[in-house]
Amino acid sequence: MRRRPLLPLLLAGMLPLAVARAFGQVGSAPRRIGMLGIGSVAGGGGTNARELVAGLRSHGLVEGRDFVLDERWAGGRVEGLAALAAQLVALKPALLVTLGPQATQAALDADAQLPVVATLGEVIGLGFAAQLGRPGGRLTGVSFLGTPLNAKRLELLAELVPKGSAVLNLGDPATRSDVLAEAIAATARASGLVSHTLYAATAADVEKVLASARRLRVAGVNVLGSPFLHGNRALIIELAAKARLPAVYQWPSTAREGGLMAYGPNVAAMRQQVAGLVARVLGGTKAGDLPIEQPTKFELVINLKTAKAIGLTIPASLLLRADEVIE
Repeated sequence: MRRRPLLPLLLAGMLPLAVARAFGQVGSAPRRIGMLGIGSVAGGGGTNARELVAGLRSHGLVEGRDFVLDERWAGGRVEGLAALAAQLVALKPALLVTLGPQATQAALDADAQLPVVATLGEVIGLGFAAQLGRPGGRLTGVSFLGTPLNAKRLELLAELVPKGSAVLNLGDPATRSDVLAEAIAATARASGLVSHTLYAATAADVEKVLASARRLRVAGVNVLGSPFLHGNRALIIELAAKARLPAVYQWPSTAREGGLMAYGPNVAAMRQQVAGLVARVLGGTKAGDLPIEQPTKFELVINLKTAKAIGLTIPASLLLRADEVIE
């Protein structure tokens, strides 16, 4: 009578062992994961890496035992990404995790076989996949709704400036697309704004573009989504403050760092989504068979300290909609 329950118990005990073998946890070295981004460790790369490690832990994968994370950050230099991608490929990783379109393209170009789990504002518009539901190829990831959110931030900026004002959209040529241009133009018309869009690929370009604000007589700046521009956010915050211009940014953390206002995905939640996709690819699922996911949590953060410094009063209607107000 006591022998009969042993079979299900043995089978139950074998299940974690089978899963562990699938992930390389038993009798083999940890799998390597490469992470590539245009930013820097101090500029957010370190946080991205830590959140990925924490996310993988929630899936039962422990750093050092089950995987090793190799990071490469370009420090804002787009031209350095190809060499960094080659370095990661030479380490023979199981997959590459990328942040932004430049890093994603560098990873795809560096190796014709490796799966890529990317974080991108645009996927279809930039040609990385034909559809989100089944991207095919060897890429999956999270698309954080670049075009709709860039347009939404322009709507928010319209609530801070007089109707009929001119505004500047500061963009990155790497994330430029016809779809984005059309969305920005349509939102500007609907919001009663005169819209100027200028692009910057270097820190010097950022300074030149923001210096043109006086000539264009713009009343505010919409910083379009871009890993490069996010990496230069301290410079943009400083220049916008000197010009006493209200500016709206992509990532909520930017408002906490001194930017006036930011609206975008909750980064920690988005990294959990990335970690889930990485775990599934490590478990044997083809990247191209996994739907490209979209964020589910968004935050509006307003910094009243910055508003006071530039002499701006934030409408009460906007403050009531904010998820966080920094006094």
